Order: sequence, then structure tokens, then C-alpha cells
Amino acid sequence: MELREYQKRALREFDLWFETLRRHHTESEEIAEVFRARSMSAPAESLDYPKLAWQELADLGAIKDKRYASRIDGMKRPIPHVCFKVPTGGGKTLLAAESLGRIQFPRGLVLWIVPTRAIYEQTKRALWNREHPYRERLERAGGRQVKVLEKDDRLQPADIENYLCVMLLMYPAANRQKGKDFLRFFKDSGLYAAFFPDGDNPLSYGQLKLRYPDLEEEGGMLKQSLFNVIKMLRPVVILDEAHKAYGKKLVGAQEFAANINRLNPRMVMEFSATPNAKISNVLVDITGGELKEEEMIKMPVQVMSLMRSRWEDTLTAAHEKLQDIDNAAVAFQQQENRYIRPIAVVRVERTGRDQRDGQRVHAEDVREYLIRQLGVPPAAIRVKSAENDELGREDLLSEISQVRWIITKAALMEGWDCPFAYMLALLDNTRSQTALTQLVGRILRQPHTRLTGVEALDRCYVYCWNLDVMRAVEQVQSGLKDEGLGDLASHVESADWADPTLTPRTIRRREQFRGLSIRIPKVLHRGRDGWRELNHLQDILAEVNWDDVCLQPFAQSIHEAPSIETAEVDVGEQRPTYFDPQESHIDKTLRLSWFTRRLSDVVPNPWQAARFVQQMFVSLQDSGMSEDEIFDDRARLVDQLKSHLREERDQLCKAIYEDKLHAQRIRFDFCTEPMHEMPGDDDTTILLGEKDHTLERGGVPIQLSFLEQVFEKQFDSELERDFAWHLEKQPLEWWHRVKREYYVVGWRPEKIYPDFVTFADRHFGLFETKGGHLRNPDTVYKSQVFELLQEHFNSSACNVRVQRRSPDRGQFEIVYDHDFPAVVA
Repeated sequence: MELREYQKRALREFDLWFETLRRHHTESEEIAEVFRARSMSAPAESLDYPKLAWQELADLGAIKDKRYASRIDGMKRPIPHVCFKVPTGGGKTLLAAESLGRIQFPRGLVLWIVPTRAIYEQTKRALWNREHPYRERLERAGGRQVKVLEKDDRLQPADIENYLCVMLLMYPAANRQKGKDFLRFFKDSGLYAAFFPDGDNPLSYGQLKLRYPDLEEEGGMLKQSLFNVIKMLRPVVILDEAHKAYGKKLVGAQEFAANINRLNPRMVMEFSATPNAKISNVLVDITGGELKEEEMIKMPVQVMSLMRSRWEDTLTAAHEKLQDIDNAAVAFQQQENRYIRPIAVVRVERTGRDQRDGQRVHAEDVREYLIRQLGVPPAAIRVKSAENDELGREDLLSEISQVRWIITKAALMEGWDCPFAYMLALLDNTRSQTALTQLVGRILRQPHTRLTGVEALDRCYVYCWNLDVMRAVEQVQSGLKDEGLGDLASHVESADWADPTLTPRTIRRREQFRGLSIRIPKVLHRGRDGWRELNHLQDILAEVNWDDVCLQPFAQSIHEAPSIETAEVDVGEQRPTYFDPQESHIDKTLRLSWFTRRLSDVVPNPWQAARFVQQMFVSLQDSGMSEDEIFDDRARLVDQLKSHLREERDQLCKAIYEDKLHAQRIRFDFCTEPMHEMPGDDDTTILLGEKDHTLERGGVPIQLSFLEQVFEKQFDSELERDFAWHLEKQPLEWWHRVKREYYVVGWRPEKIYPDFVTFADRHFGLFETKGGHLRNPDTVYKSQVFELLQEHFNSSACNVRVQRRSPDRGQFEIVYDHDFPAVVA
């Protein structure tokens, strides 16, 4: 689970804020000390160091919103408080675990507070599992000394002194004030007696009350409650899905914030898709566009509705579509060796055993129809409800799993998502507005967080029953906004047969191009049967000589990586013994298969992967690391090895690609077949609504496009539209806005889809537009491929020799922001 570019950017912004915060904290302490020496109170504004740090970064332009909502704890101390705005599918939990490692807090208490039981169980499983990436990052933060606790677990001072203790809570436990005496969180308990002095020692009791004057009392005695212990320990607080805690009303949000402040946190970090504008200090703002750019989500969302029909008709249509998606997935697996099993989530009105009345759609009605009428195997169907959880903990991503249909009412609205979930079918005749908005987030994640290049597998689908399709689109768009993906709301489409307000429009070629065979090059490879499209697995990766991989740089860098060293100062020879149930019976045998499996997506040959792992073991053991030390640090070691092997593999693949270009075994020119055929006279159809307009400026439409008309909705951003107008000023025969029908192939498995193709008498161009903030390793790779193909194309003499009017010069570029002047000038 590697960090994406937007996650790295978020953590850089967090690091900058934390360093600024720490500096202002030091200055604030110094000011307070000066005033204390004079028996005076320091000005309140000079002590609010979180606000001063925020204002400094806002003045520098590092933070967009200059407004800062200050918070103070029960001891009148300022609380640093920031929010990560992260859309659904953006990795909130991963960022939370990473952030803990950035604040230099290896020992102490962390409260990880979540909104629902489903998310609680999901987070608990991940943090308890020592091999899960979230837990591995916690281990790094705590120097391999981590305890994951629940609120009813025993907690001792020795735990706080020796471990990073992460305690999971749900919002109600920390939020309730009225009637709180009924909650264990606020009750006396013998679990925490070690944090309090003996009742017959009034001096120690008085000292504790003097040090912590805001602790709760009962009958003149301090409560030995978890609430009081937390107040004394000053935890770091992580609020997952914070918007669910604050709600939409300001009064409720302020009440929840006040209750969190009573815990005396030393820092509050929120992770939310839709932060509360008046409560949350948004430090990091991740957009849906960034998730889409990193191929984290399926877009667009296609919405279809069957009007004046039976629910069985809707389910049948959904079944037919799921079969089409599944066929595409099977073909894709055969070609790319990536397993995807598309799943449909069906929402019904009833799931209870005694609620099957023949009037409302029941889960068992749907199950029977799928089996008897549509021929779905019973093993492929699961019901997920509060009283009937047939999913359990089944690994839906496993090739062993047979699940293709999940029937639910509300059990999947929160805390569940599966990248294989492609379809949402709503058979809820009540037309609940919350159903669609809350469930759409469950089908957005992209399998393997990598696009397939297959249209059917790079989007998701919503089927509705007797619901006006435009209303459904609005609800899906509302759902995207609730998931923090509001900037992608325009990527919701409706099928032509489902939406009477949209009209299919066939766009023809311009008159001068009609009837002509106009083709543009593909990246081709010469095989035994002639030229065909380049296949990365067969033509590049299969020829990598893994013996050329050099592990020496990795062996050197592994010891230069940061490490945590600890020391203890104690009195006497007796040492306390701590019992940690999570440490018991851990088999620390180094298993070759564990490491090898984690390299499989980089080194497909398991024997080669095993050889690299064995070489790593030898190198580490020669340097003095024991097997136990290697086991404890295995997550970091395999991540570094994987990263190194990926770099080595890419370099070897690049060399093979370049050699084949120079040897004419790979070609990209106008003389080698097969080529890509440009859209025919009647091949392009677009769905248009009343508000969809052609691309115009001052009433003047586009003139040089390959197709007669170009509509604004065909462009994903203002940058693309501006570039189209730039192309209008160039000496071109035509340009075309490409979607995903045309691509070029480099030395990596993923295809490169340009945004624009240009054609002139002597010039052929491929251009992809990027915002300036999207300069990352992916765009560097695309630039390198474009540069190499451009060099090859321009040196190919056959472009002019074969076709008189074929271009003999190429320009293939990534165009950033509005850096247009050098393009096709």
C-alpha cells in the first residue's frame, strides 16, 4: 500500500505545519515564562500558538483558508487542531497512521475515535493485524512497541511509559454529557487504579487535584474513571469521518467539539470527506480530481432507470449488464493477468425474517429471482443485514470467493467498500433520497488502484427502479459531494434509453474528411506473424534478464535508512514484567513466501523474486541483523526492496524498448500497419441536454476540429478548453479531442492516453494537458515515452516515402498549465 502523490503532498503540508507549530510553541512557552517571572499573565493571543502558526502559514500562502477556529482544553490550554479533507477512497486511515509517525510521539496514548460500529470493527481488524499496512505504519511510529486497546481493556502507567497505546472508541462514548453516569467511560473502575494514589494518602490526593484541577469528582473523591485517566494522559486524538460527528447543525458541532476538548488532547487530527466549515481547520484539501488522476476511483458513474416497469425488469437489466462487465473482466484477465470479479450491490426494502409480505421487495424475493429466473448460482449471492450477515469476514478480493451479488437494505451504507463492487441496483420503492447518496460511495474504488483501459471496467453503474433518471443523477451527484468528490459530480452520466431529457446526437466528420481513410500510428511490435500492437508482458517484460538487476545500491541504502534507537535508565536490577497478549506466541521465522508474494506485481517470476529475497537476507545478516530484527522490520525492508526492484525493472524495460526501437522491432510511424482508424462519418454519438452548448468564443465556433461540432461537455477542464482554442491558431489541418479510443504504449504496462491529436501536412502531434500541481513521477514517465517516440518518429524516413501527405515531423508533449507557446508553433 504505497503512498500516492496526493498523499505525499498532504504529508508534506502536515510536516510544514507541525514544524511551524513546534517553533511557535517554544516561543509561546518562553513568553509565558517571562511573564510568570514578573508575576503577570501573558497576553492570551501570545499563548495561542496553534493560531499563530496557522496565520504564519496562511500569510505565506501555504494554507488557503486564513480563518482559524481556536480550541482550548479543560485546563485552558490551546489545542492544535487540523483537518485533512480526504474524499472517500482517498486513504484516510493510511494518512492518519502516517501522520502519527510525523509528530514524534512514540510513547503515550492515542484515541482513535470512529463514528459507527462497522467502521470500528473494520479499523480494529486492520490495526490489530501486525501484517496490515496500517499497523505496520503504527509500528514505525512507536518503534515497534505498540498496543491496540479497547475502552474496556486494562490500562497501566507502565503501558503508557513503554508503548504507543492506540485506544479505539466510538463517538457516543466521548460525546455524551447528559446521562453520562450510565456510561462505563465515566464510571469508577478498578481497571485504572494504578493511575491514582491510595485513598488514605490525602497529601498525594491533594497534589493530584492541584496538578489536574479539572478532573471529575464524586462524593469528594476523584473518580477512577477512564475519562479522568485520559484527561491526565493528554492523548493525541484522531477523529475518523469527523463530519459524521459534527453533523449539519452548528449547535451539535460545537457541543461535540467541546466534549472532545474536555479530554485535554495535546493535538486533534480530523479526517473528513466534508469538513464542517465553522469547526474544522482544513490544512489539507484533496480533491476528487487528484484521486481520479491517481486512478483510485471508477469514473464516470453511469445511471440508468427503468420507468413504468417491475422491479424484476430492473434486476434483469442489471444482471445483463453485470454479465457484460464480467465478460470484459475475463478478457482483461487473459490479456493482462489481473483478476477482477465484478459485484453488484442490490438495495431492497425489507430483510427481516417476518417482513416478507409480497408488497415490498424483500431480500429473499431477490435471491429467488436471481436463482430461478436468471440462473445465478446460489453460492454467488449473499445477504448482508443486521440480523443476517452472510458475508462475515469473507475476502471478496480472493479468487476463491464466488460472490457476485450482495443484497442489503442499510448494512452497507457505512464502513464497507470493495473495489470489485461495480454496480448499485436500487429496488427500493420508497425512493429514499438517502439510499442513493449514501450507497454510491461503496462502488467507487478502482480495483488495484489502476485503470484497466477497458471502458466497462473503468466506470461504475447505478440501476434504479421507477425513479426519474435526472432525479437519480442529482442524488448521485449529491452523494459524490457527501463523499468529498463534488468536483467530479459532472462525471455522472445517464444512459440514452433511460433519460428522455437527453438526446443522442451523431456528430459527423467535417465535409473535407468524409469518405477518406484517415489513420494514425500505433506502437507496434514485430513478431513471427508480422506487426501487431505492442504487448508489455509478452514483448518487454518477458525479455527482462533479471540477472542484470543489481542489489548493491539497495544493500547500501537499507542501512542508511532512518532507524529508532532506544535506551533505558533504571534503578536496581529488578525489572517489571509486562504481559502483552498481542506479543504472545509470535512465530518470527523468516518465511520466504511472505516476502515473495509481496514482490509479485513487480517480479512476476516467483523464483526470481525468491532469489532477490534470499540475497536481501544474506546481505542483512552479513551486516549483523538477526532474524528477529529482520522479522520486526520486515514491512519497511520489503517496501524498500520492492521500490528498488521496480526502479531496476523499469530501467531494464526501458533499455529493451529503446533497443527495439533502434532495431526497428518496435515502430511508431505512418508506414507500418495496423494503424488506428479515426472515427468514421457516423461513428461518434454524444448525449446532449438542453444546456449543453458547442465550444464557442464570441459566438464563433471551433473551425479546425476533426468533427463538425465540439461540445463543452467533451472537455474535462478549463485547461483543455483553453488548449483547444490555442490549437485553433496553429497551421493545422485538424485536431481531435481524444477520449480513451486511442493510446500509445511505453515500457510500463499502463497505457498512455493523450488528450489531443493534431494533424498537418508535415506535422503529427500528441498532447496531454496537466495542471502544474500534477508534476509527478507518472508525468515524468509519460514525458520520457513521448520524447523517445518523438525522436523515433522524426528519424523514420518511411513517413514521407509511403504516403505523400503523411507527416514526417512529430511533436509529442505533456503541456502544463497554460504553457502553450512552444506547442505546434
